[in-house]
Amino acid sequence: MNLSDKKKKALKATLLLVALTNMISVALSPATEQIRQFFGVELATVQTAMSATNILQIAVSLIAMYFINRGLLTKKHAVVLGQSLFALAVIFVLLFHHAFWCVYVLSALVGTALGLFVTNAFGIIFDCFEPDERQGLTGLQTSCISLGGIICSLTGGLLASLFWYGGYLVLSVGVIIAIVAAINIPNYKTPKAADGGKRSPIKPKVFFYAVSAFVFMLCYVTVSQNISSHLAPHFKNYSTLAGICSAVQMGGGVVSGLLFKKISGKLQDDTLVLALCMLAAGLLVLSFLTTSLPLILIAVFVCGLTLSLFTPWCIFGTSVNSDPTNSAVTSVIISAIAPSTGGFLSPVVFTNLTNALVPDSTAFRYRFVALCAFVIAVILFLRNRFAKDKTAAAE
Repeated sequence: MNLSDKKKKALKATLLLVALTNMISVALSPATEQIRQFFGVELATVQTAMSATNILQIAVSLIAMYFINRGLLTKKHAVVLGQSLFALAVIFVLLFHHAFWCVYVLSALVGTALGLFVTNAFGIIFDCFEPDERQGLTGLQTSCISLGGIICSLTGGLLASLFWYGGYLVLSVGVIIAIVAAINIPNYKTPKAADGGKRSPIKPKVFFYAVSAFVFMLCYVTVSQNISSHLAPHFKNYSTLAGICSAVQMGGGVVSGLLFKKISGKLQDDTLVLALCMLAAGLLVLSFLTTSLPLILIAVFVCGLTLSLFTPWCIFGTSVNSDPTNSAVTSVIISAIAPSTGGFLSPVVFTNLTNALVPDSTAFRYRFVALCAFVIAVILFLRNRFAKDKTAAAE
């Protein structure tokens, strides 16, 4: 798509602004205990109500993809509508915060909103920017996602300490972002929908990046999911420290996203190998040095660095192997289905498996996942060498 430099700059700024809200759910999680106490329900009931967001995000992403491919919805409208639903959620919680059922409705609104704008914001990058521009932008976008996670976590925790639905007020930023998106994002249909042509087939390399993103998230989320239990035997204020560790981990994502273009420009697909080796190293430090807080913080920071190396390279690689006729599909695969499924299945796979081998040992779990990450890194390294040799032989 041909856009003037001025319009491209405005579009970049808008997409980075949108990215700040990709992890807005972390602003809501600090209220879990307050919700349980306020309504007098079981913790599992609250967690179930709030986890509906993740399931709906994937479902809505697929539904939006269907409508976009048939010209019934544009990516611009999906982003604007998604951000607008955040504002609707704020109005809803202000009116009905006295009833527990509103938590289910709020989760539905937030999940629908995320399903509409997250994948389609990536799709707009695929469509509107050249490969070199995408490479830098995907790194910055991942930095903004991590930065937004830090801001939302801190703000949501502060507001939730005032009243249980305080964190939901963070969603009000959707009003501003919806207006900015409506002004700066170009409105266009996919070529198939616009001219009746056929959608291009999805290239095999898209599935390579999707599988890579899946296995990476399978390993990566074990850091944050187990950090509280890992710290509990050694620190009295483990809950507070777990929150600090999560912020430091996301801070690592901010830093590496700024360096992504330079690193990935040299390493190419080996960026994935580097990220997995760093993740394995961070997990090993966490598993062996359980009483040194400075080293624990360094380890989670290193783990956080890997997110903005691995994820944007998978997204960039997918964008290079996509075109405007199939970008709605490929963006859903790489930014929603693959990573979300990996994150969802991580505790099912690693927690159950490691508990069967060494019960209730987070240190063993971290070591086991570190070994898996290293093995995957070796496999990817060999695959990259084979791909390079094959390309050289063809030339």
